[in-house]
Order: sequence, then C-alpha cells, then structure tokens
Amino acid sequence: MTRLSWLPALTAALILASCADDTPTPPAQPRLVQLAEVTAENGETRHEFVGRVEARLSVDMAFQVSGQLAELPLNEGVLIEQGTLVAALDAEDFERAAREARVQLQQANSELERQRTLHERGIASQAALDSAQTNYDLREVALQTARRNLGYATLTAPFDALVSRRLVDNFTIVSPGQPVVRLMDVSELRVSIPISEGMVATFDADDLVSLEAAFSFLPGQTFSLVPRELVSEPDAASRTYRAIAALPDNIPANILPGMTATVFAQFANDASALTGMRIPLAAVSAAPDGSQRVWVFDETAGTVSPQSITTGGFEGETVIVTDGLRAGDRIVTAGISALHDGMAVRPLSDTARFGTPQ
Repeated sequence: MTRLSWLPALTAALILASCADDTPTPPAQPRLVQLAEVTAENGETRHEFVGRVEARLSVDMAFQVSGQLAELPLNEGVLIEQGTLVAALDAEDFERAAREARVQLQQANSELERQRTLHERGIASQAALDSAQTNYDLREVALQTARRNLGYATLTAPFDALVSRRLVDNFTIVSPGQPVVRLMDVSELRVSIPISEGMVATFDADDLVSLEAAFSFLPGQTFSLVPRELVSEPDAASRTYRAIAALPDNIPANILPGMTATVFAQFANDASALTGMRIPLAAVSAAPDGSQRVWVFDETAGTVSPQSITTGGFEGETVIVTDGLRAGDRIVTAGISALHDGMAVRPLSDTARFGTPQ
C-alpha cells in the first residue's frame, strides 16, 4: 500500500463534514403569549362591594328599675310576636311598695276629709287643711310611681322580632339601663355597603342603573336591592361611608343579620370614572422614544407588532386608552419585554377577554 492510499478516505470525510455544515437550522417555535381582547366602554361602570346584612332595627332591651331576674323565657334565634314576654323581675318588692303606697294614700285621704270637715266648722285652720291636701297629693304621686315601677318590672317585645342574643343569665341582679336581651326587627333585612369618600362626592342616585346582591351559598343568583339611606358620618377607622339598601323578602334561603353579601352597583355616566377603552396595566410598556405602546397580535400572520397609544389615566390595575386601539384588537398582556416587531407568537388557549371591570 502506498503512502497516498489514505487520501480518498480523507477526502470523503471532508465532503461529508461540508454537507453537514450546510444543513439548514430549523425555525424557532412561536412564543406562547397571553392575549386580551380590547372592548369599548358602554357608558356604564360597574362597582363591586362587600356588604353585610343588617336588621331594620336592633334594640337592646333593658329594665328601667333594678331587681333580680325571675323570668327569661326566650331562646336565642327564635322569632316572637309583638307583646311577647321577654323578661321579668321578681315583682314581690314592687307589689309590696304599691300596697304600701295605696294604704298611705287612704290614710292621707282620711286625714284630708277630717281637716276639711273641721275647717268648715271653723275648728281647723287653713294651714292645717293645706298641709293635709299636700300630704294627700304626695301620697297619690307615690302610688303612681309604685304602680309604674311594677309595670317596669316586665319587658315585652315592642315589635315582631328575632331574639338575637341573651345578654345576661336568669336570676341575675340587674341595674336600670343594663341590657338584658337584644331584639332585631327582621321584617325587612338590609345590606350595609361601605363606599369611599370619592364615590360619595360624585354619587348621584339618578345615575344608578341597577343594585344587586349575591351570596356565596346561592351561586348564580342575584337579588335586586332597593336603596334606603346614605349614612353621612364616616366610620372612624376606615373613613368610609355607608349606603343602606333593602333586600327582597323572596330569597330562597335563611338570611340572617351578620351574613356577607357581594353587592354590584351599575352606574350610568359615572362622574368618578374615566372614559375610554380599558386594558390591563401589564400590557403597556415604554417605547424607545418614551411614548407608551402595546403589542398587537395579527391573527392572520401569527405575529405581533408595537402600537403607540394615548392614555387618559389609570383606574386600579387598568389603563384608560383614548387613542391608538380599536374595539376587537387583541393585545399581549404578559411577557411583553421579550417581544420584537414581527415576532411569531402563539396565543394561550385560555386567552382572557378584558373590558368593563367586574
């Protein structure tokens, strides 16, 4: 074998290597992106609140006199009618005081009659007659007071009510004004809604389109509310005001005070809201010239391109776009820093729609 016999093998290897270098690089896979469809505002805004169910009226029942509880017959959570016995004190001392006052009044009456007779005969002086009359009047007032206190020893429901809580135990000695039982008027349940001072300043009841409540245990159902009042004094801690609205009486559930409701308020021409198309804040980036832009998806080409926009302000996590976009445009809402003009992308299957805030 000659020294040049290895040349054909070397030449073949070089040719193969050259062919391998000429193999084209496969194209990059389109980048996955999340898209949102731009929708135009309809002139209405929707606000969502967390409200709390309240009774129409809540009263802590208390005695106007002191004494020992003798009757506390009601259990918590029961409905009672107006006039039902709520609690009663031991009436023995009050009855004794009423009998004593009645006897003293009878004695005072006898003395007054005697002084009147003596005065008519010229035996008793006018001063003695006046003293007897004064004593009679005082004893009459004492009897009225004793009878009133006897009546105060019993508490009855002032309206059809729900017994919310027993605040003391039976046989407790209570003082005047000490709460004994809490009653709630649930003939009309209401929802208390905390609202900001900004909404109070621009609130116009005529612009209210709808007011609805929803409960987590009644999925898919909403119930119309009727506005009742606006509390004009803010909460000391949160500095929010309260709007009160009435619930309907046909809710298919046992709604009780203290439950939580989600309240949706729809307003037309809300002066507190900015107008324009709303897009997520995450979709906006800065262009090289300092302007703001978004990345618009071309569904036909499967690519994205930058689009300059004019904004009119912010509301929470949204940007108000006044120029540069049209309803129906699809824009990228995540990973915009890695995009470039003409880049091939593929939308995620769970593309979200974004428009009127929920």
